[in-house]
Amino acid sequence: MVSQLSWLDHDRAAAERSMRMLSFFKEREARDELGIGGVRDAIADQLFPGTSTIQTRLRYVFFIPWLYAQLEQKNTSSSNYAGAARQAEGRLLQALIDNEPPTETGVIGREAGSTLKRLPSSVYWAALGSWGIRKGDETQQQYFAQADRRRTSRGGRRRRDDGDAHDSDAAGHAWDLQALKLRPEVFPDETRLKLTRAESEFLLDRWSRTHKNSLLTWLALDLRHRDAPPETDRIWDHPRFADFPAWIKDLIVDGRRLDALTRGAALLYNLQLAELDKREELVAGYTERLGLWTEQELPDCAAWQLDVFWPRVLGKGHTITSDTQRFIEQWRDIAVRDAGVASGSAAARQLIEGRESNLKRGRSRFTNRAALRQWGGAAGTTPLTYRWPIASSLLKEWHMGWKQP
Repeated sequence: MVSQLSWLDHDRAAAERSMRMLSFFKEREARDELGIGGVRDAIADQLFPGTSTIQTRLRYVFFIPWLYAQLEQKNTSSSNYAGAARQAEGRLLQALIDNEPPTETGVIGREAGSTLKRLPSSVYWAALGSWGIRKGDETQQQYFAQADRRRTSRGGRRRRDDGDAHDSDAAGHAWDLQALKLRPEVFPDETRLKLTRAESEFLLDRWSRTHKNSLLTWLALDLRHRDAPPETDRIWDHPRFADFPAWIKDLIVDGRRLDALTRGAALLYNLQLAELDKREELVAGYTERLGLWTEQELPDCAAWQLDVFWPRVLGKGHTITSDTQRFIEQWRDIAVRDAGVASGSAAARQLIEGRESNLKRGRSRFTNRAALRQWGGAAGTTPLTYRWPIASSLLKEWHMGWKQP
């Protein structure tokens, strides 16, 4: 793409023009260019356990156990389970397409249809385990492979318990019994996406049992007494922030500082690539943005006690290497030391280039011209949100269900 824009001056209007220009170069995916995803996810999992950025609608956490319980009731064999499960999810998809208007968002596969590659069951599998709706810790493939064993177990238990239907309905005890009892008789033919009051009550109970100290649970409990969830783009701007538990507030402040600190690193990374690729408009734009970042965001990062922060995220289910810790610490120290001249700091530039080289080896954009040509102009600049957008959306759905009569 040949740009028709040119840099004219360095005032506020010019900065705004550069920001608009840079938006045209945004890469379609939010990539973890500098390898801090483990830190990000360790924060997100503590705040909003069981959530993921590819989730759409909350009621899918009921659809999956209901579908699989039906397969169990049909004594589906291990060898046929994967195919039968795909067919069942296909029927669910068709029911949702038939019952929900095109304006209703969140139907997984509405556009892809039978070519859908990632089924809802795989999207929500981790959430089902995290929230205690799925009782085992097996992978989805392991669950399929154990279908014959579950069938044998159910048969043996029925013989021991003189045909107790309660055990049969439990689908080999793979799913929470109460979740299965909520399945409507018309499922899946008349299925829709809106939660019922009983389903919202069930979810609050599961969140309270499995993640009672999480922000997800705290917000749901708080929403019981409110007419509507607040609208806010960033969790640290939430109007109830002052009332959050102390450890959650500390973690969110850490997250805000990590977002600010790594944004500066991403800006310098893109500036270096723009210089390497001789894209003058982008060079001017990133130089301006780095100056604003140094002035407006870096001072907050300077006060960040990283030795207090690391114990809050290490050992929380995500790999955070010592190299990653050193990179964050060194970037903070260099940026603070060279405040105001970060774009020209040799130490800062060497750190950024070395970090990408260590992560990507031969695919580093600093040394691989083919990789540089694939650069979209704004790599890794997407803000860190710690899954607040999806958590906020799910909580709105939960609240609507809670308010049902």
